[in-house]
Amino acid sequence: MRCFSASQKEYLKINYKSGQIEHRKGPCTVHENEIIHVSVRIKNLISLDANEVLVVYTQSNKAEQVLRRIQYGPTLFMRGENEWLHNFSWHGIDSDDKTRMNPSQNNFTQLKVIADQFYYNVDEVRTADDAILRVKLMMFFELTDIEQMLDSTQDPMADFINCLSADVIAFAAKKTYEEFIETASDLNNLENFPLLLERSQTIGYTVSKVVYRGYFAHDKLQMMHDVMITRRTELRLKYEKEIQEQELTDKKLQAEVDRLEQEQQMELDKLLHDQKLEKDALQHALNLESKSHENTMDKQRRENEARLNEKIASDTVKHQYLQDLYILKVDLTDLLVTQAGKPTRVTNIIATKDSASIHLHHNDVSAYRVISKDD
Repeated sequence: MRCFSASQKEYLKINYKSGQIEHRKGPCTVHENEIIHVSVRIKNLISLDANEVLVVYTQSNKAEQVLRRIQYGPTLFMRGENEWLHNFSWHGIDSDDKTRMNPSQNNFTQLKVIADQFYYNVDEVRTADDAILRVKLMMFFELTDIEQMLDSTQDPMADFINCLSADVIAFAAKKTYEEFIETASDLNNLENFPLLLERSQTIGYTVSKVVYRGYFAHDKLQMMHDVMITRRTELRLKYEKEIQEQELTDKKLQAEVDRLEQEQQMELDKLLHDQKLEKDALQHALNLESKSHENTMDKQRRENEARLNEKIASDTVKHQYLQDLYILKVDLTDLLVTQAGKPTRVTNIIATKDSASIHLHHNDVSAYRVISKDD
């Protein structure tokens, strides 16, 4: 009898003539018995990484229903006798063009649940002025709900590329070719992909980012656009040159104005300084004159005080002298008249009691004698 041995990474599939099928996980050994065995085969266990899962269906003999479960990695998985795996058949990347998706290109049983991305070109995008473009995109996505994905779609990649195409076509249809070129960077914002976001939530996926990678147009259209870009660039350069020249002229004028203002300010400062010096000189001269006047007035005051004191002393002596004579019974009037001498002129003014006042000016008042009516 032939011997079959399975290692730790293998299992034996044993078909009995009774119709029963047995899966025996290794390490184990079985001798094929032609009486009871139809065949014995060595099968590899399915190796699952940490970011891979299997969708396993189990036929329940008692309940006569099929149960579905998710087998997560990492593990070595052996199917049961009444179990089978879900076979996925999705759009896949064309081997000759990474930006093209072909139906049923990607067939697998081990589902990856790690974040992933793909490139895709949306062809035949028509603008409002009937320009035909090819828009290049890159999309980042992640599977978040496996059960929802299994219940909602058979091919998530087909849903993605269809929604991408619909959103891009709707975005470009409202814009002319020039407007599309100017606003194409808005395709980096998820807000411009409403259908994609809605569908991804429905099928259990999360779209984290859509990257706009550029566009491709017909050669003639691209040539026209290049000519327009060149012309626009030349105009912009001329405009910038003119702006720079105007700014240079403005700076020169501003520098001239600043220089004139500085010169005027310097002249004003000099004038104010000269005025201050002149004012200080005048103030100094005025102070000197005032001080000189004060000194003169003080000198005159002292001289007047000295003369007055001298006169007072003289009058005091004279008064004492006359008083002594009066005590001696000397006739002071005759004495004073005799001392005064004979006057050169005598003016007699006779005035009544109610007559007007008469003013008479003369340098020598002693030469006048006023005689009233009583005299």
